[in-house]
Amino acid sequence: MATPTSLMVIVDQDLRLTPALVRAAALARKSGESLLLARFEFDRVIERAAGQGFDLQAYLDGRRQKLEALAALVRSDDLTVDTRVFWGRPLMARMLLAILAEKPQLVVKDVRAEPALKRLLFTPEDLDLLRQCPAPLMLVRGGAHSLPQRILAAVDPLDEHDRPHELTAQVLKAANRLAMQCAAQLDVVHAFEFIPPPMDGEYMTSWLPDFTLAEELRGLHLDELQKLGKEFGIPPARLYMLDGRPDRSIAEFAAEHGSDVVVMGTVQRNFLQRLTLGSVAEGLLQRLNCDVLALKPEGFAQRLQTELGKVQFDDEPLAAPRRSSACR
Repeated sequence: MATPTSLMVIVDQDLRLTPALVRAAALARKSGESLLLARFEFDRVIERAAGQGFDLQAYLDGRRQKLEALAALVRSDDLTVDTRVFWGRPLMARMLLAILAEKPQLVVKDVRAEPALKRLLFTPEDLDLLRQCPAPLMLVRGGAHSLPQRILAAVDPLDEHDRPHELTAQVLKAANRLAMQCAAQLDVVHAFEFIPPPMDGEYMTSWLPDFTLAEELRGLHLDELQKLGKEFGIPPARLYMLDGRPDRSIAEFAAEHGSDVVVMGTVQRNFLQRLTLGSVAEGLLQRLNCDVLALKPEGFAQRLQTELGKVQFDDEPLAAPRRSSACR
């Protein structure tokens, strides 16, 4: 009987030991959960060659053997590791369907390097997965600790950026759980940006900011942040009220305090090709220099499943039989 998947690692094309795999293995050992190493592949050249006699099955068998060799590097008495290779397109839809089917507690993936800039940035593929992944998604950068030592939860207690209270609760529960699991420090931040109400054009030339209103609004945000802290058992010393644009102020805080992971909620505007994260989330993701754990609101997986039912696939996916093994 196959072991239920708890953590899924999306393995890179080189099938090598990466920070994401090291992180996932460390988390799985801490929690006693299992790992699934998943590799999603499609190559037009190989597909055309297969139509002319190339042995696609032998090629995939070779990739599975390499994936098994990678799994052997982290598999042990206390860690069950399964492997699976998926073939077919569209790749992102295949990936999302696999995540929906496996229902992992967490999906872990390396941040891909952007060759043109020679930096570890969130590439279009990473952003697509952040927008659409129905399970909690951790994107890991190179050089990260095997386990995070300082975790930062970014919250929106007044739901001003379309993040419902339920999603804020998910963020704090996930951040708390990760912090306890890793014996890490947890900080919670909320960014307040005062945007004056619109005024008639004739008053604009003599208009000055209403500092009294700004302070009243800031006080309201601070009260709500403190309420969240009490509700989720966050010490007041670990609650931080930031001022300024959320993407910039949260990224600066994470850098200054050495945060290893930022936990945040992401909301969707649409689905699939038209889906966006929103300007705040997009801006924050591109400014961060640490790992990210992103969560979706309740009901997202069900809506995604419906949308994926409309996708046209070129062929049936070819996947290795699932293997579940550990040294006993």
